[in-house]
Amino acid sequence: MESTVEIAKRKKSHIKNKQLSDKLGSFLFVLPFLVAFTLFLLIPIIYGIYISLFQWNLLDNIPTYVGLENYIQLFTKGSYTYEVFVSTLGNTMLYAVITVPLFTTASLGLAILVNNVIPKLTGLFRTIFFFPYVLSLSVIGAAWALIFNPGAGLLNALLAGIGLNPVAWNATPGGAWTMIIVTSLWWGIGFNMLLFINALNNISNELYEAADIDGASIWKKFMCITLPSIQPIMMYVVITSTIGAFNLYGQPLLLTGGGPGTSTKVTMMSILDEAFIRHQLGSASAMAVVLGIIIGLFILIQFIVTHRKEK
Repeated sequence: MESTVEIAKRKKSHIKNKQLSDKLGSFLFVLPFLVAFTLFLLIPIIYGIYISLFQWNLLDNIPTYVGLENYIQLFTKGSYTYEVFVSTLGNTMLYAVITVPLFTTASLGLAILVNNVIPKLTGLFRTIFFFPYVLSLSVIGAAWALIFNPGAGLLNALLAGIGLNPVAWNATPGGAWTMIIVTSLWWGIGFNMLLFINALNNISNELYEAADIDGASIWKKFMCITLPSIQPIMMYVVITSTIGAFNLYGQPLLLTGGGPGTSTKVTMMSILDEAFIRHQLGSASAMAVVLGIIIGLFILIQFIVTHRKEK
């Protein structure tokens, strides 16, 4: 017969083997994500930083190591890359400042409205508002380009029908930005709306019932119950909207071509022009690295501000 000590040792060994097996199983579940993260994100980031240290003309395909020269030129006033990068970065930041608060509040407002309609119609409205998000950006851009067409567009036809003069939307910076912002809002609002709807549905009704007993107004309940409860989702929406704003490319390319002039030309357009029109891969990579750092700083500031508000 086994002694008590031997039984204890066997049980201990069995527990250790089970723990090891559980850890191995967990690692195997995570492994596909780690492989994809390494192949499609980590390695390209490292390689992009590496390329930014070279003067690399795609036509010659003979890279020359220049160290930080591409970054120095990027911050040297009067250089070509400085003028292009700074002007388009200003356009990108203008878009971000306008759209991030607009998209967040509009998505939240739409989520509250959809969540409070007749229950049988909630699913229908969710589908209607989410549907544009499943379409490709090229389809969205082509459709809205027709709507905003100055000569035969639907929007100008509606304006003419109520006695207003047609608007040449792409002839002025304000009109061109209106096209881009409206198209982006219509395309992406449905996804953020669903995130907010899920967050709203997770709030306990007991909190609202207690507030009703205390005589709290609708605004008071929204500020003291709804907003604090959906804070994590709101932070996620703000961060993803910021990243999306700084990576803006398809909408201005399809709707305005960066015009009129360069008033709607954004940083991503300049990076791609630098790489595939001027064929300067090194300086284009430097632009991309700096843009990534700027996005990271904006997200860090948002996180710090939100964290302080929570405290």
